[in-house]
Amino acid sequence: MVVLLLMIFPLVESRAQLNPMSTVYYQNQYLTNPAMAGLEQRIYLNAGVRQQFSTMPGLPLTQFVTADYGFAEKTGIGLQVSNDKAGLLKRTRAAASYAYHLPLNAGTRHLSFGFSVSFADDDINLAALRGDDGDQDVYAVNMRKTYLDADFGLAYRTERLQIQGSVSNMKRLLKKDDHDVADLPLFFSAISYRIPTSFAVLEPKVVYRGVRGFRNLLDAGVNVEFNSPTENKVNALVLYHSAGSLTLGVGINWNKRLAINTMYTTNTSPLQGYTSGDYELGISYSIFNK
Repeated sequence: MVVLLLMIFPLVESRAQLNPMSTVYYQNQYLTNPAMAGLEQRIYLNAGVRQQFSTMPGLPLTQFVTADYGFAEKTGIGLQVSNDKAGLLKRTRAAASYAYHLPLNAGTRHLSFGFSVSFADDDINLAALRGDDGDQDVYAVNMRKTYLDADFGLAYRTERLQIQGSVSNMKRLLKKDDHDVADLPLFFSAISYRIPTSFAVLEPKVVYRGVRGFRNLLDAGVNVEFNSPTENKVNALVLYHSAGSLTLGVGINWNKRLAINTMYTTNTSPLQGYTSGDYELGISYSIFNK
């Protein structure tokens, strides 16, 4: 039984990596790139949850919280914690980040660098286990040491253009570490451009990602932030993923402080006949605005 669970968990991780949290594309880019921490002189608090649209027990569940802050116009710091659950298996990851934002001319262009140190831990929920309590494979998972790793990112930003890239899990990549490497995220790169119009600001985006054990992935879509006579903004987004899935989302931002976004991602094409897609809810709040 435990062997079967350990075989299924990489499949769950694979599915999660092929369809990452949709908030990483527009609402919370710090999740995938430490260089995006502290872009503004305010504290950004973010939380999100993603789950498969089904009532079956033990389905994959992903949760995260992040906080980042920019100060002295050039320096940003960030903290993020995520939790992935699938059946009896749970993975918790925490990362602390530092970013430096170098102004290139009159503060309208920036070149940002970021670095994160992360800690990850895997566990099996023994209380929910139905099987041999003395199974050594179970305890072998729970006895794994907390895993230390690092991420690096950079970004070039103007008032409209944004180009960014990040490398994840650098320790595993550089040391060829085989510790739990199923479908490991390798890199994340993206380019986007904001286009003001009479009714909205359009931001098309193209993302190119690498995942170990799978062909490189391409995501393309657009976020539309509708113009409003007040500070309240409504946005909608659509993204196509080369893994064979589609993301649709809507959100609202009140007074540039509180934002709520909901998104739905269809399953990857090989699994669409077996399971439903994922729904995601994200909340963001900013304080100490300057």
